[in-house]
Amino acid sequence: MNVPDTCCEGAGFHPLELIPFFRRLPPSRLRNLAYTAIWNVMIAAAMLVAAAAINGRLPTARMAGIYLVLANFAGFAIHALFEGGRILGIEALALRHGLPLKTLYYTVVPTLGMIAGLQATDWVLHIGFANWFASTGWIVSIIAASLILSLMMSLVFYAREREASAQAHSEQIRRETLAANLRALQAQIEPHFLFNTLANVSSLIDRDPAAAKRMLERFIGFLRASLAATRSDTTTLAAERELIGAYLDVLRVRMGARLQYGLEVPDDVAGFSIAPMLLQPVVENAIRHGIEPKVEGGRVEFAARRAADAVVIEIRDTGVGFAPATRGGVGLTNLRDRLRGLYGERAALSIGENRPCGTRVTITIPA
Repeated sequence: MNVPDTCCEGAGFHPLELIPFFRRLPPSRLRNLAYTAIWNVMIAAAMLVAAAAINGRLPTARMAGIYLVLANFAGFAIHALFEGGRILGIEALALRHGLPLKTLYYTVVPTLGMIAGLQATDWVLHIGFANWFASTGWIVSIIAASLILSLMMSLVFYAREREASAQAHSEQIRRETLAANLRALQAQIEPHFLFNTLANVSSLIDRDPAAAKRMLERFIGFLRASLAATRSDTTTLAAERELIGAYLDVLRVRMGARLQYGLEVPDDVAGFSIAPMLLQPVVENAIRHGIEPKVEGGRVEFAARRAADAVVIEIRDTGVGFAPATRGGVGLTNLRDRLRGLYGERAALSIGENRPCGTRVTITIPA
Protein backbone atom coordinates (compact mmCIF):
# COMPACT_ATOMS: atom_id res chain seq x y z
CA MET A 1 0.00 0.00 0.00
CA ASN A 2 1.40 3.26 -1.14
CA VAL A 3 1.53 5.71 1.77
CA PRO A 4 1.75 9.30 0.52
CA ASP A 5 5.01 11.02 1.28
CA THR A 6 6.08 14.41 0.02
CA CYS A 7 9.70 13.29 0.30
CA CYS A 8 9.24 10.66 -2.41
CA GLU A 9 7.67 12.40 -5.38
CA GLY A 10 5.91 10.26 -7.98
CA ALA A 11 6.03 6.97 -6.08
CA GLY A 12 5.35 7.56 -2.40
CA PHE A 13 6.74 5.91 0.69
CA HIS A 14 5.85 2.27 1.28
CA PRO A 15 5.41 0.79 4.78
CA LEU A 16 7.91 -1.98 4.01
CA GLU A 17 10.62 0.69 3.77
CA LEU A 18 10.59 0.79 7.56
CA ILE A 19 12.55 -2.45 7.20
CA PRO A 20 16.08 -1.51 5.93
CA PHE A 21 16.17 -4.53 3.58
CA PHE A 22 13.37 -3.04 1.49
CA ARG A 23 15.09 0.33 1.02
CA ARG A 24 17.58 -1.05 -1.46
CA LEU A 25 15.31 -0.58 -4.48
CA PRO A 26 14.60 2.99 -5.65
CA PRO A 27 10.99 4.18 -5.24
CA SER A 28 8.68 3.51 -8.19
CA ARG A 29 5.03 2.63 -8.69
CA LEU A 30 5.92 -0.88 -9.92
CA ARG A 31 8.14 -1.49 -6.89
CA ASN A 32 5.38 -0.31 -4.56
CA LEU A 33 2.86 -2.65 -6.17
CA ALA A 34 5.25 -5.56 -5.58
CA TYR A 35 5.81 -4.40 -2.00
CA THR A 36 2.05 -4.22 -1.44
CA ALA A 37 1.72 -7.85 -2.58
CA ILE A 38 4.36 -8.83 -0.01
CA TRP A 39 2.65 -6.68 2.62
CA ASN A 40 -0.69 -8.37 1.89
CA VAL A 41 0.77 -11.84 2.48
CA MET A 42 2.22 -10.63 5.79
CA ILE A 43 -1.20 -9.23 6.81
CA ALA A 44 -2.92 -12.51 5.83
CA ALA A 45 -0.42 -14.45 7.95
CA ALA A 46 -1.02 -12.10 10.91
CA MET A 47 -4.80 -12.52 10.55
CA LEU A 48 -4.44 -16.33 10.52
CA VAL A 49 -2.27 -16.26 13.64
CA ALA A 50 -4.79 -14.00 15.38
CA ALA A 51 -7.71 -16.26 14.35
CA ALA A 52 -5.86 -19.35 15.58
CA ALA A 53 -5.17 -17.67 18.92
CA ILE A 54 -8.81 -16.59 19.34
CA ASN A 55 -10.35 -19.91 18.25
CA GLY A 56 -7.80 -22.13 19.95
CA ARG A 57 -7.21 -24.26 16.85
CA LEU A 58 -5.36 -24.13 13.55
CA PRO A 59 -7.24 -22.44 10.69
CA THR A 60 -8.62 -24.55 7.86
CA ALA A 61 -7.33 -24.37 4.30
CA ARG A 62 -10.53 -22.55 3.27
CA MET A 63 -10.04 -19.96 6.00
CA ALA A 64 -6.42 -19.48 4.93
CA GLY A 65 -7.55 -18.97 1.35
CA ILE A 66 -10.25 -16.49 2.40
CA TYR A 67 -7.77 -14.46 4.48
CA LEU A 68 -5.23 -14.43 1.65
CA VAL A 69 -7.81 -13.22 -0.90
CA LEU A 70 -9.23 -10.71 1.56
CA ALA A 71 -5.81 -9.33 2.46
CA ASN A 72 -4.94 -8.83 -1.21
CA PHE A 73 -8.24 -7.21 -2.15
CA ALA A 74 -8.14 -4.93 0.89
CA GLY A 75 -4.42 -4.19 0.54
CA PHE A 76 -4.59 -3.23 -3.13
CA ALA A 77 -7.78 -1.21 -2.48
CA ILE A 78 -5.96 0.77 0.22
CA HIS A 79 -2.99 1.14 -2.12
CA ALA A 80 -5.25 2.53 -4.85
CA LEU A 81 -7.04 4.90 -2.44
CA PHE A 82 -3.76 6.33 -1.13
CA GLU A 83 -2.44 6.70 -4.67
CA GLY A 84 -5.62 8.46 -5.73
CA GLY A 85 -5.47 10.72 -2.69
CA ARG A 86 -1.92 11.70 -3.55
CA ILE A 87 -2.76 12.44 -7.19
CA LEU A 88 -5.93 14.40 -6.34
CA GLY A 89 -4.16 16.46 -3.67
CA ILE A 90 -6.22 15.12 -0.75
CA GLU A 91 -3.01 13.88 0.86
CA ALA A 92 -1.39 17.32 0.70
CA LEU A 93 -4.51 18.91 2.19
CA ALA A 94 -4.50 16.45 5.11
CA LEU A 95 -0.79 16.91 5.78
CA ARG A 96 -1.10 20.70 5.81
CA HIS A 97 -3.90 20.86 8.40
CA GLY A 98 -2.33 19.30 11.45
CA LEU A 99 -2.72 16.16 13.53
CA PRO A 100 -6.55 15.79 13.63
CA LEU A 101 -6.99 15.81 9.84
CA LYS A 102 -3.93 13.59 9.29
CA THR A 103 -5.29 11.06 11.81
CA LEU A 104 -8.72 11.16 10.15
CA TYR A 105 -7.15 10.63 6.71
CA TYR A 106 -5.10 7.64 7.85
CA THR A 107 -8.15 6.17 9.58
CA VAL A 108 -10.77 6.63 6.87
CA VAL A 109 -8.68 5.39 3.93
CA PRO A 110 -7.79 1.96 5.42
CA THR A 111 -11.39 1.54 6.66
CA LEU A 112 -12.81 2.19 3.20
CA GLY A 113 -10.18 -0.12 1.69
CA MET A 114 -11.09 -2.86 4.17
CA ILE A 115 -14.81 -2.60 3.37
CA ALA A 116 -14.02 -2.64 -0.37
CA GLY A 117 -11.82 -5.70 0.15
CA LEU A 118 -14.55 -7.54 2.02
CA GLN A 119 -17.09 -6.75 -0.70
CA ALA A 120 -14.72 -7.91 -3.46
CA THR A 121 -13.94 -11.10 -1.55
CA ASP A 122 -17.68 -11.75 -1.21
CA TRP A 123 -18.15 -11.38 -4.96
CA VAL A 124 -15.40 -13.95 -5.61
CA LEU A 125 -15.82 -16.43 -2.74
CA HIS A 126 -19.43 -15.76 -1.67
CA ILE A 127 -18.60 -15.34 2.01
CA GLY A 128 -21.98 -13.75 2.76
CA PHE A 129 -20.66 -10.25 3.44
CA ALA A 130 -24.11 -8.67 2.97
CA ASN A 131 -25.54 -10.90 5.73
CA TRP A 132 -22.80 -9.92 8.15
CA PHE A 133 -24.50 -6.60 8.82
CA ALA A 134 -27.38 -8.53 10.44
CA SER A 135 -24.94 -9.90 13.01
CA THR A 136 -23.65 -7.65 15.75
CA GLY A 137 -20.60 -9.87 16.15
CA TRP A 138 -19.58 -9.56 12.51
CA ILE A 139 -20.13 -5.79 12.56
CA VAL A 140 -17.87 -5.54 15.60
CA SER A 141 -15.29 -7.78 13.88
CA ILE A 142 -15.32 -5.65 10.71
CA ILE A 143 -14.97 -2.44 12.72
CA ALA A 144 -12.20 -3.97 14.83
CA ALA A 145 -10.29 -5.20 11.76
CA SER A 146 -10.66 -1.80 10.11
CA LEU A 147 -9.47 -0.01 13.23
CA ILE A 148 -6.50 -2.35 13.55
CA LEU A 149 -5.52 -1.64 9.94
CA SER A 150 -6.05 2.07 10.53
CA LEU A 151 -3.88 1.95 13.65
CA MET A 152 -1.15 0.12 11.73
CA MET A 153 -1.19 2.71 8.95
CA SER A 154 -1.15 5.55 11.46
CA LEU A 155 1.82 3.99 13.24
CA VAL A 156 3.59 3.58 9.90
CA PHE A 157 2.91 7.23 9.07
CA TYR A 158 4.13 8.52 12.42
CA ALA A 159 7.23 6.32 12.26
CA ARG A 160 7.97 7.69 8.81
CA GLU A 161 7.34 11.27 9.95
CA ARG A 162 9.65 10.77 12.92
CA GLU A 163 12.35 9.32 10.67
CA ALA A 164 11.95 12.25 8.23
CA SER A 165 12.26 14.68 11.16
CA ALA A 166 15.44 12.94 12.30
CA GLN A 167 16.83 13.08 8.77
CA ALA A 168 16.00 16.78 8.55
CA HIS A 169 17.76 17.37 11.87
CA SER A 170 20.77 15.40 10.63
CA GLU A 171 20.78 17.43 7.41
CA GLN A 172 20.68 20.66 9.43
CA ILE A 173 23.65 19.49 11.52
CA ARG A 174 25.51 18.58 8.33
CA ARG A 175 24.85 22.03 6.86
CA GLU A 176 25.94 23.73 10.05
CA THR A 177 29.12 21.66 10.07
CA LEU A 178 29.83 22.61 6.46
CA ALA A 179 29.19 26.26 7.31
CA ALA A 180 31.56 26.04 10.28
CA ASN A 181 34.20 24.43 8.05
CA LEU A 182 33.72 27.22 5.52
CA ARG A 183 34.16 29.87 8.21
CA ALA A 184 37.30 28.11 9.42
CA LEU A 185 38.57 27.98 5.84
CA GLN A 186 37.92 31.70 5.41
CA ALA A 187 39.68 32.40 8.70
CA GLN A 188 42.75 30.59 7.33
CA ILE A 189 42.70 32.27 3.92
CA GLU A 190 41.81 35.87 4.65
CA PRO A 191 44.41 36.86 7.30
CA HIS A 192 47.25 35.31 5.27
CA PHE A 193 46.17 37.05 2.06
CA LEU A 194 45.17 40.26 3.84
CA PHE A 195 48.48 40.81 5.65
CA ASN A 196 50.62 39.90 2.64
CA THR A 197 48.63 42.25 0.39
CA LEU A 198 48.72 45.18 2.80
CA ALA A 199 52.44 44.68 3.34
CA ASN A 200 52.97 44.74 -0.44
CA VAL A 201 50.84 47.88 -0.83
CA SER A 202 52.85 49.57 1.93
CA SER A 203 56.14 48.69 0.24
CA LEU A 204 54.89 49.96 -3.15
CA ILE A 205 53.49 53.32 -2.02
CA ASP A 206 56.81 55.17 -2.09
CA ARG A 207 58.56 53.53 -5.04
CA ASP A 208 55.58 52.76 -7.33
CA PRO A 209 52.37 54.57 -6.30
CA ALA A 210 50.54 53.51 -9.48
CA ALA A 211 51.20 49.82 -8.77
CA ALA A 212 50.15 50.30 -5.13
CA LYS A 213 46.90 51.92 -6.26
CA ARG A 214 46.24 49.17 -8.81
CA MET A 215 46.92 46.47 -6.21
CA LEU A 216 44.65 48.12 -3.66
CA GLU A 217 41.83 48.50 -6.21
CA ARG A 218 42.01 44.84 -7.17
CA PHE A 219 42.19 43.85 -3.50
CA ILE A 220 39.00 45.82 -2.81
CA GLY A 221 37.41 44.01 -5.77
CA PHE A 222 38.45 40.68 -4.31
CA LEU A 223 37.06 41.53 -0.86
CA ARG A 224 33.77 42.70 -2.38
CA ALA A 225 33.40 39.49 -4.42
CA SER A 226 34.46 37.35 -1.47
CA LEU A 227 31.97 39.02 0.87
CA ALA A 228 29.13 38.61 -1.63
CA ALA A 229 29.93 34.92 -2.08
CA THR A 230 30.09 34.12 1.62
CA ARG A 231 26.74 35.78 2.38
CA SER A 232 24.93 33.21 0.23
CA ASP A 233 24.62 29.43 0.32
CA THR A 234 25.48 29.25 -3.37
CA THR A 235 27.33 31.21 -6.00
CA THR A 236 27.83 30.78 -9.75
CA LEU A 237 30.83 29.88 -11.85
CA ALA A 238 30.67 33.39 -13.36
CA ALA A 239 30.91 34.94 -9.88
CA GLU A 240 33.69 32.53 -8.95
CA ARG A 241 35.56 33.54 -12.11
CA GLU A 242 35.36 37.19 -11.00
CA LEU A 243 36.55 36.31 -7.51
CA ILE A 244 39.48 34.26 -8.75
CA GLY A 245 40.34 36.90 -11.36
CA ALA A 246 40.52 39.62 -8.70
CA TYR A 247 42.61 37.36 -6.49
CA LEU A 248 45.09 36.60 -9.29
CA ASP A 249 45.26 40.28 -10.29
CA VAL A 250 46.38 41.18 -6.77
CA LEU A 251 49.06 38.51 -6.86
CA ARG A 252 50.24 39.53 -10.32
CA VAL A 253 50.97 43.07 -9.08
CA ARG A 254 53.27 41.50 -6.49
CA MET A 255 54.77 38.73 -8.65
CA GLY A 256 54.94 40.66 -11.92
CA ALA A 257 55.84 38.62 -15.00
CA ARG A 258 56.36 35.52 -12.87
CA LEU A 259 52.60 34.99 -12.81
CA GLN A 260 50.38 34.56 -15.86
CA TYR A 261 46.83 33.31 -15.80
CA GLY A 262 43.79 32.45 -17.91
CA LEU A 263 40.10 32.13 -17.05
CA GLU A 264 37.75 30.15 -19.30
CA VAL A 265 34.10 29.86 -18.27
CA PRO A 266 31.81 29.47 -21.32
CA ASP A 267 28.33 30.99 -21.29
CA ASP A 268 26.62 27.57 -21.07
CA VAL A 269 28.12 26.97 -17.60
CA ALA A 270 28.51 30.56 -16.35
CA GLY A 271 25.25 30.38 -14.40
CA PHE A 272 25.94 26.95 -12.90
CA SER A 273 25.46 27.03 -9.11
CA ILE A 274 28.20 25.85 -6.76
CA ALA A 275 29.04 26.28 -3.10
CA PRO A 276 30.97 29.49 -2.26
CA MET A 277 34.71 29.39 -1.65
CA LEU A 278 34.96 25.96 -3.25
CA LEU A 279 37.49 26.77 -5.98
CA GLN A 280 39.50 29.76 -4.77
CA PRO A 281 41.47 27.67 -2.22
CA VAL A 282 42.57 25.36 -5.05
CA VAL A 283 43.90 28.33 -7.02
CA GLU A 284 45.66 29.61 -3.89
CA ASN A 285 47.17 26.14 -3.45
CA ALA A 286 48.44 26.20 -7.05
CA ILE A 287 50.13 29.56 -6.49
CA ARG A 288 51.63 28.79 -3.11
CA HIS A 289 52.88 25.27 -3.82
CA GLY A 290 53.31 25.35 -7.59
CA ILE A 291 54.19 28.79 -8.96
CA GLU A 292 55.86 30.66 -6.08
CA PRO A 293 58.57 28.01 -5.41
CA LYS A 294 59.56 28.12 -9.11
CA VAL A 295 62.18 30.77 -9.89
CA GLU A 296 60.74 31.74 -13.25
CA GLY A 297 57.15 31.45 -12.02
CA GLY A 298 54.47 30.02 -14.28
CA ARG A 299 50.87 30.09 -15.47
CA VAL A 300 47.59 29.21 -13.75
CA GLU A 301 44.49 28.35 -15.76
CA PHE A 302 40.93 28.06 -14.48
CA ALA A 303 38.54 26.37 -16.93
CA ALA A 304 35.05 24.92 -16.76
CA ARG A 305 33.07 22.87 -19.26
CA ARG A 306 29.89 20.81 -19.42
CA ALA A 307 30.31 17.05 -19.84
CA ALA A 308 27.14 14.92 -20.12
CA ASP A 309 25.27 15.26 -16.81
CA ALA A 310 28.10 17.03 -14.96
CA VAL A 311 30.25 20.16 -15.00
CA VAL A 312 34.01 19.63 -15.03
CA ILE A 313 36.27 22.30 -13.54
CA GLU A 314 40.03 22.25 -13.97
CA ILE A 315 42.70 24.31 -12.21
CA ARG A 316 46.01 23.81 -14.01
CA ASP A 317 49.41 25.28 -13.22
CA THR A 318 52.89 25.04 -14.73
CA GLY A 319 54.65 25.11 -11.37
CA VAL A 320 56.94 22.63 -9.67
CA GLY A 321 54.20 19.96 -9.49
CA PHE A 322 53.19 17.42 -6.87
CA ALA A 323 55.00 14.22 -5.98
CA PRO A 324 53.61 11.32 -8.09
CA ALA A 325 51.69 9.68 -5.22
CA THR A 326 50.38 12.81 -3.56
CA ARG A 327 46.73 13.40 -2.70
CA GLY A 328 47.29 17.07 -1.94
CA GLY A 329 47.58 18.96 1.33
CA VAL A 330 45.09 20.04 3.96
CA GLY A 331 43.33 22.38 1.50
CA LEU A 332 42.52 19.61 -0.96
CA THR A 333 41.55 17.26 1.87
CA ASN A 334 39.07 19.87 3.08
CA LEU A 335 37.80 20.24 -0.48
CA ARG A 336 37.20 16.49 -0.74
CA ASP A 337 35.25 16.59 2.52
CA ARG A 338 33.14 19.52 1.32
CA LEU A 339 32.40 17.84 -2.01
CA ARG A 340 31.40 14.64 -0.25
CA GLY A 341 29.16 16.55 2.16
CA LEU A 342 27.50 18.55 -0.63
CA TYR A 343 27.13 15.97 -3.39
CA GLY A 344 27.93 12.56 -1.88
CA GLU A 345 29.57 10.11 -4.24
CA ARG A 346 28.27 11.97 -7.32
CA ALA A 347 31.15 14.46 -7.17
CA ALA A 348 34.80 13.64 -7.79
CA LEU A 349 38.20 15.25 -7.32
CA SER A 350 41.41 14.06 -8.96
CA ILE A 351 44.99 15.34 -9.00
CA GLY A 352 47.36 14.63 -11.85
CA GLU A 353 50.29 15.89 -13.83
CA ASN A 354 49.83 18.88 -16.10
CA ARG A 355 52.12 18.26 -19.07
CA PRO A 356 54.75 19.40 -19.73
CA CYS A 357 55.02 20.48 -16.09
CA GLY A 358 52.94 21.35 -13.09
CA THR A 359 49.71 20.02 -11.62
CA ARG A 360 46.13 19.57 -12.78
CA VAL A 361 43.25 19.45 -10.27
CA THR A 362 39.97 18.24 -11.80
CA ILE A 363 36.65 18.65 -9.99
CA THR A 364 33.51 17.00 -11.35
CA ILE A 365 30.16 18.24 -10.00
CA PRO A 366 26.78 16.73 -10.96
CA ALA A 367 24.66 19.11 -13.05
